[in-house]
Amino acid sequence: ELPRSWRAAYIILIPKEGADTIHINNYRPISLLNADYKIFMNLMAERLKKMLSRYIHTDQNGLLSARQLKNNIRIVLDTLEYYEAHPEKQSTLVFLDAQKAFDKVNWEFMRQQVKEMNFGKIWKNGRITIFKPRSPGYN
Repeated sequence: ELPRSWRAAYIILIPKEGADTIHINNYRPISLLNADYKIFMNLMAERLKKMLSRYIHTDQNGLLSARQLKNNIRIVLDTLEYYEAHPEKQSTLVFLDAQKAFDKVNWEFMRQQVKEMNFGKIWKNGRITIFKPRSPGYN
């Protein structure tokens, strides 16, 4: 079990520039985390980066340094050009923005995925802490 202090977060609210500070939606929450936890998580992230390309589809460009968003932009432009040249074909492009996506993650599903990917003992132990609820403190 990793230290309990690694699950603690001190949360402060930073007002958005030029926004009415009466409404809570006009603040950005910032979590201050234990430095040891951040170092450990950086090590875990570096190890994970080495494995991610095996699991992330080639069309996903947001997480890997060798992949860039401009590749997806090129795919969209190529698709638009193709259908412009072939007006007899019907097409639809759909763009989705998952607002507050992290808040909607099914953590049990994530635990199961990490387990099935068999990342090894250090990941098994690390992920136990990663997926546990934080103990927030507020300012």
